[in-house]
Amino acid sequence: MNIQPSVIVWTVICFLLLTVILKNLLFTPVLKVIDSRKEKIEAADKKLRDIENITAENERLVAEEKQRAEAESAAQAKERVQQIQSQGKKEIEKAQRECLSDIEKYRESITGEYDKIVYSVAPKMETAAAIFAKNIISNRI
Repeated sequence: MNIQPSVIVWTVICFLLLTVILKNLLFTPVLKVIDSRKEKIEAADKKLRDIENITAENERLVAEEKQRAEAESAAQAKERVQQIQSQGKKEIEKAQRECLSDIEKYRESITGEYDKIVYSVAPKMETAAAIFAKNIISNRI
């Protein structure tokens, strides 16, 4: 077995070419998708925290109303607590619907981005693979 400098040089050239191609066609778009997903996840987490804050605020209001209601008659107090609870439930349901709507939008946009990346990278990868294979075959034969 002899060390062949030409094989080493072609191997390094092919590796560098493959690295540049993969960086431009694969890694950069994937990193962009990952960053956008991270931003969307952070936005969804913020909405979740907002919903939790609304829930906590509504629970606090219910507790305050319960204290006030103890001074009033039992029937009036019950009615006010139910009204506040139903109002809080409506606000929570509204916030949940908005959050679910946003999540669905994010899912659709992520699917679209994924399809766009796949369709834009696939034809280029076939060409790159063919060139790479041709170089390997021509150097081995």
